[in-house]
Amino acid sequence: MVKPRILIVDDEPTVCGITQLLLEDAGCEVVCTTDAMRALGEIEQGEFDLLITDMIMPDMDGVELINSVRRAKPGQRIMAVSGGGHAPRESYLRIASMYGANRVLAKPFNRTELLKAVVECGVALPGGN
Repeated sequence: MVKPRILIVDDEPTVCGITQLLLEDAGCEVVCTTDAMRALGEIEQGEFDLLITDMIMPDMDGVELINSVRRAKPGQRIMAVSGGGHAPRESYLRIASMYGANRVLAKPFNRTELLKAVVECGVALPGGN
């Protein structure tokens, strides 16, 4: 089975790294970046089974990234994650859904919740995790 390719964008390096480790442990090939503009470049240059984006980032927020990705690659599967900010995390996740995220997930999340959400986005995990 071909490893699913997942792109993670989160301005918190620790969250990015932990999410990457959880997904690699589940058999995925993962590209991780803390920069939304770099993520756009990655999306334009390569194919990913899933984009996981944080909603609140300094240079470009998740809504802007989702809109840009939807224009560049309308069929791209997208999961938005948020731990909240100035508003409750549910508000950010509701907005992400309105702008085209296939699935949303509140932070903090655990391995089981993450893998379940990835599968619900239509990504088949090796070993059926």
